Amino acid sequence: MQTVTVTIGKRAQIVIPKKAREAIGIKVGSKATIVYQNGLGVILGDPRQAGQLLEGLGKEIWKGNGDKHLKKERASWDRD
Repeated sequence: MQTVTVTIGKRAQIVIPKKAREAIGIKVGSKATIVYQNGLGVILGDPRQAGQLLEGLGKEIWKGNGDKHLKKERASWDRD
């Protein structure tokens, strides 16, 4: 992981250096997401790309049985 220091401008704006923009995958006019909690903030590139990065996360836990488990779980729901 790399870090870069930025300065907060008068209007609470920051300039993200080119190297960081390219690494995050954001361009002028594109959307980004900031995730923050307890004094820590993380800038994620295009939310659609961020979702794609998370897709399949933890699949090794289910060992290909995720759909089977999901069907079993849904079948157990009380459907009144």
